[in-house]
Amino acid sequence: MTPPVSRKLFSAKRVFLGCLLFAFVPSLLPAADLIVAKYASTDSVAFVIGILALGVLFGLLCYTLFLAISTKEPLFLYFCIIMALLAILQTFSTYDRFFFHLTYNRVTLVTHTLFITFLLFFEQLFAIAEHDRRLSSFNKTSILVIAGYTILFLVLKQIFASPVLHALLNFIRELFVFYTNALFLYTIIRSRKWMHKEALLLLIAFIPPAFVTSVNALSIFPFMRSHQAFSQFLMQYNQPIGLSLQAILFSLATANRYNHLRDEEQASKQKQEELERITNARTQFFLSMSHETRTPLTIILGLVRQLRQGSYGPSLKSADAVLQAIERNSLTLLRLVNQLLRLEHTPSPKIAKPLALLATIRLIISEFEPIAHERGLALSLEEGRFGLPPALLVGQDDFESLLMNLLSNALKYTRSGGTITVKVFPNEQGGLLLSVVDTGIGIPNEEQSRIFEQFAIIADEKVSLQTGLGLPLVRHIMRGYGGEVLLESCEGKGSTFTLVFPPSLVEVLHAEDQSSSATLAPLFLSDFSHLHVDAQDGATDLPTVLVVEDHADLRWYIHSILAQHYRVLLAEDASEGLALLKDEHVDLIICDVMMPRMDGHAFLKEVKIRFREAPIPLIFLTARDSVEEKIDSLREGAIRYLTKPFRPEVLLAIIESVLSHDKELLGSRIEHVRNGLAAVLEEMENPERKSDSFAVRQFARQKELSHRETEVLLLIAKGLSDKEIGAQLSLSPKTVANHNRAIYTKCEVSGRYELLSKLYGSS
Repeated sequence: MTPPVSRKLFSAKRVFLGCLLFAFVPSLLPAADLIVAKYASTDSVAFVIGILALGVLFGLLCYTLFLAISTKEPLFLYFCIIMALLAILQTFSTYDRFFFHLTYNRVTLVTHTLFITFLLFFEQLFAIAEHDRRLSSFNKTSILVIAGYTILFLVLKQIFASPVLHALLNFIRELFVFYTNALFLYTIIRSRKWMHKEALLLLIAFIPPAFVTSVNALSIFPFMRSHQAFSQFLMQYNQPIGLSLQAILFSLATANRYNHLRDEEQASKQKQEELERITNARTQFFLSMSHETRTPLTIILGLVRQLRQGSYGPSLKSADAVLQAIERNSLTLLRLVNQLLRLEHTPSPKIAKPLALLATIRLIISEFEPIAHERGLALSLEEGRFGLPPALLVGQDDFESLLMNLLSNALKYTRSGGTITVKVFPNEQGGLLLSVVDTGIGIPNEEQSRIFEQFAIIADEKVSLQTGLGLPLVRHIMRGYGGEVLLESCEGKGSTFTLVFPPSLVEVLHAEDQSSSATLAPLFLSDFSHLHVDAQDGATDLPTVLVVEDHADLRWYIHSILAQHYRVLLAEDASEGLALLKDEHVDLIICDVMMPRMDGHAFLKEVKIRFREAPIPLIFLTARDSVEEKIDSLREGAIRYLTKPFRPEVLLAIIESVLSHDKELLGSRIEHVRNGLAAVLEEMENPERKSDSFAVRQFARQKELSHRETEVLLLIAKGLSDKEIGAQLSLSPKTVANHNRAIYTKCEVSGRYELLSKLYGSS
């Protein structure tokens, strides 16, 4: 951004505008010959050159005036003023009189205003304050000096008529021409350090006019009297040409600077948008990472508290399942930390010991085979034809991370009855291809281009919201070794991930190069073993709580908290939860937000639609610790929003509070129905009371009371207090008071006593 001009400079500009009006306006009065040419014939070369120069200046003036109005840039505003002042000077270089005479004093005012505007223009064009503060301060001081002397010049000439004083003032005025020309050239030359092209154009533009005006200013010295013909020649022919050239080059420099400013602004805007995109992506990434870390932390902390409280007996053997759950979730956290650290580490190309490829692959597959069998999947290996057993110059931990990440994803997203095949074979270039082929859900085409981005989170109806660490880590490792990872996928049919190892990483296996064990297997297998509990059994007379949570260990932990106080139903996802709601009476729902296929928000919306007549309170229990998320959830209709990790007693207190409130509300409604029935029976037993009720209703219709106001009026007529009216109609005291005021206004009474008097008086 260009630096602002000080208030003193603006004050000087206002003074000059006032002086300009003071000098010109009196001369605009009608006169005999308003336009008088300077030359005897309009066919003379000097006149034609002057008219052409004037046309150029007025054309540029109109163009810059349009730019100044449309862009509102100070740069174009100052340039517009410069064009106007140059056009004035050129006009009176061609005409002796153009509506008025341009006297010496008026020439001084115009030229000094031009000097000031040039300095302001340079300040904007070259952004001098940003690059050379000393030069900027000196130029601003010069502006004040020029403005001060011009005011002094005009005032003294108006007050005093001394020829000696006038000659002295004129002499100093001509010296300012030399001073400003030198200052302009110095400013332009200094500005070439940071703005070469624009400064060069202005330097070329300034040299001819500076030479002409300097020669003309030398006329104050006696030695120039013998060279007046030369000076007149320069002013007659070179001034219009010089001013035109100056205006054109100034226009080019200004346009070039404006284009640079616009390009910089556009680049800055694009950079800002890119920073916002990266920030949003990182925010989304860390929100998802928070979900992945808070869930195991919740389980670990909660189970440790229960162990300390002796909830699982005095012996470690009785708590073996709990300890296994703690170990599994600790391994999950360790794997997440390892992946984050690994993403910041570049693989070393120097491997001390080649990796036995086929043996390592078989070992890894053997670790995953029990999981695949348990999930109803067929896991197999297909080996290509190798002349000699291959070995890879890849670190064992890196290779295990590559293959285990791909196998883990394939197991997660392949349904029961599907197949997973690991294929390894050489390619024609002497390298090696390792593919993991599954018949899973596939990846949508629009998501395949960003599946390997480090901060990408894939959200699809069939794909769980992920942290995006596994596949980015695979790509990071492969790039570190000079390889690549390829993807072929068809939604609904499966995916094929292929690791391409370059020939430089492939060697022949020697007898001593054998693999020992899959050291990272426990970190990846921990995702596939969970605690199981049959949560559908329990006392039927207890309130029923439905827990919808996709993490098996967390479902078990929440069940262990609630089972002693409530009948607990467990659902793995939203669709299973909706199925249970269809068959079971549920008093309260606890739901996670981030779930596959249908998230917590969509589940809440569906529950509200299906149970509109009898709403079921829902509590969000999630790791998304976001204020915006909490506000949106509460606005959608969630009763509470509890973040992980949480304390069990807090969860129990919230559930008890919600259920107690619902019980009180239900009791109030039953009491309201009971009172209504009692009133009907009383009217049937006492017909005279019925006629009173009819009279009150007729009075309410006459006063145009609403249905609720009529109900309140009936109870007032029965002598009930505001508190009793609120209890019977399930209204708050404030609402009852508002209805009372509305009734008093419509009935034109000041209070209850006057209302009853008017009511029974009308009946």
